[in-house]
Amino acid sequence: MRSLAELKSFTREAARILARESDLASYEVYCATAEHRIARLNCTSDIPSRGLEEFKSLHADGFQVRVAMRRDPHEVGAAFEAGDFTADSVRGALRRARSAAVVDPHFNGFPAVPLDRKLAPSEKSDLARVEDGAIAAAAWDVLDGALAAFARRPANRRTEHPGLIIGGDVSVIRDRIAIFNSNFAEVRTDESAHFNASVTSIIESLDAKGTAGAIGDSAASMRRAARVIGRDAVRRALALSDGARPAAGKFRVVLGPQPIAEILNYMVMGSLTTGSFHAASSAYHARLGAAVMDSRLSLADDPAFGAGAIRRRITCEGIPTRRVELIRDGKLVGLLSNFYDTHRLLTDEHRAEKLGASAPAKLDFPPLSGYRLGEGGGRRFDASPGSAGTNVVMRARGGVADRELVRTVGDGIYVGRIWYTYPINGQRAGDFTCTVTGDSYIIRGGKIAEPLAPNCLRINANIAQVFEHPLAVGARPRPATVWGSPEAYYVPAIAAGPIALAEVAAT
Repeated sequence: MRSLAELKSFTREAARILARESDLASYEVYCATAEHRIARLNCTSDIPSRGLEEFKSLHADGFQVRVAMRRDPHEVGAAFEAGDFTADSVRGALRRARSAAVVDPHFNGFPAVPLDRKLAPSEKSDLARVEDGAIAAAAWDVLDGALAAFARRPANRRTEHPGLIIGGDVSVIRDRIAIFNSNFAEVRTDESAHFNASVTSIIESLDAKGTAGAIGDSAASMRRAARVIGRDAVRRALALSDGARPAAGKFRVVLGPQPIAEILNYMVMGSLTTGSFHAASSAYHARLGAAVMDSRLSLADDPAFGAGAIRRRITCEGIPTRRVELIRDGKLVGLLSNFYDTHRLLTDEHRAEKLGASAPAKLDFPPLSGYRLGEGGGRRFDASPGSAGTNVVMRARGGVADRELVRTVGDGIYVGRIWYTYPINGQRAGDFTCTVTGDSYIIRGGKIAEPLAPNCLRINANIAQVFEHPLAVGARPRPATVWGSPEAYYVPAIAAGPIALAEVAAT
C-alpha cells in the first residue's frame, strides 16, 4: 500500500495540473490505496487438506478525477487510472473525463464544507501495518481451537468417518485516501483498517452445522477472537446434531443478532438513503417523520462508535464524518446521504409526495455517508460516491435478557443464523425471504429444546413483522457480521411473530 504522504503529494500535484486548465469550472481529485488480505480456512477430516490455503488478496491503487466544464457547470465527466501516479496519467485521465462529460441537471458542484479544525486525530489501527504472518497465525489459532474442541467430543458423537469440514476466513481490510476539490483549501486524508473473521463447522455424520464470527479494529482483538471462534463453531455444531425438521407453519421466533443484522443489511439500510427516497423505491416511502419501527427501537450509523470496528474521520467526498441518527424511538428521523443525492432530493419537485405528510417543514440531509466502496468495504479509487454506513448500531429501550426473549415466545423457533436473504416483490414492498441455517433451535414451553436441522426452513416475511410490533427486544447490542457488507452491525436479538416458515425438503 502507498503511504498517506505519497497520496497527499500526488493529489496536490494533480490539483495543480487541473487548476491550470481554463475550460474547467471546477474539479476533484480522489486518490485511494486499498488492500484486502484473506487467509482462507480449508480443513476436512476425511479428505487430505492444507488447513490453510495460500493467501488471497485484493489490491487497488489509483486515482479518479471529476471535472465540470466552464461552458456549462452541469456538464460533468469522470475518469480513473489504476497504479500510475504520474503527471502524464493525470493528463490522460483529464482527456478521458472531458470526452465522457455529459450534462447532468442534478449536478450541483463539489462540496465546499470546511474542514473541522476540531477533527479528532486519526486513531491509527495497528492492523494498517500487520504482516501476513500475524494474519496466518490467527487463522491457525482458529483451526487449532476448532480441532481441539472436536477431539474432545463425547463418545456418542464419534464415528469412523465424521465428515468434519471447517471453512471460513480471517480477513484484514485496510485503506488510505486523499481528496481535494477546487472548493477546498487543502488536501484531506484519512485511513482505516479492521478485521473480519468467520468460521463454519459442518459435521456431515451428524447433519450438524455451527458458526461463529468476529469483527474488530486491532491486532490484539483479532488474536483474542481467533482463539475462541473455531472452538465455538465446533461446539455449536456438536450441540446441533440430529436436528428436527418441523413442518411448515406460522411460528413465534427469536431472531438472534446475526439474523437481525442480515435483515437490516439487505432490507432496511438500502431504504434509509436519500437516493432510495428520490427513486421512490424505499420500503419507507412517504414515511419520513413517521413511526416505522417499534417505539423501543432506535438505529444510528456512527463512524466514531467506541466499540466499532470501522473508524473514518472524513467521507470519500472530503466531508468530516459524524453520527447519523436514522430511527429514534421508532420514528424515521434521518437518512444516509452523499452530496449529490442530498441536493437531488431537496430539489425534487415531487419531494413532498416522496417524503410524506409527517416530514418536518425544515429538511436537512447532511451528506455524511458519501463513500466510494468496493467488495468487502474497502474504499476504492474506481467507485462513484454512494450512500453507505460504517458502524450501524441498534439500541432497544426496555430490553430484556435473551432468556426472557425465549420465555416470551413460549413455543416457537430460535433463529441463530440465516443466509440467502433478499427482497421479493421489490425493495419498496419490504417483503423478504431467507433460509434458516445453523445455530437454531425449537423453543418449547419457554425454553430451548431440541436443535433445528440446518437449511430445513425458509422465512417468508415483511420487515414490518420483525421491527414494528416485536413481542420483546433484547437488552444489549452485539457485534454481528454480514458476508460482503461494507458496514459492521451492533444489534440486539428480537422476538417476533407469528411469522411464516416454509419447509425445505431434505436432499
